[in-house]
Amino acid sequence: MSTKAELLSIGTELLLGQIVDTNANYLAGRLALLGIDCLHMQTVGDNLGRAKQAFERALARSDLVVATGGLGPTEDDLTREAIAAALGETPSVDPALEALDAASSCPSGTASRRG
Repeated sequence: MSTKAELLSIGTELLLGQIVDTNANYLAGRLALLGIDCLHMQTVGDNLGRAKQAFERALARSDLVVATGGLGPTEDDLTREAIAAALGETPSVDPALEALDAASSCPSGTASRRG
């Protein structure tokens, strides 16, 4: 039996037609090359309740959920909170991982706090 996957694209800009979701297209192709069946794709805007519901729906019907978009450091990014809510968890920041991430993503060597 093959793995059933679902792609979940997050971002109001996708729903408004402001950008094209090339990530989903690329990821679906990569999953196929790995022998993973992508059976569903969802797009949801930057809304905590709807994103939580989308993750719950995806987790209920798929073995693998791949989320794309909505992971930037913007104030309207609710992806982490939506995943945590769908799993019944509380998101938290690990200071050691945050420092490692900041150090590896700042080419000048100066870390900046991301929201």
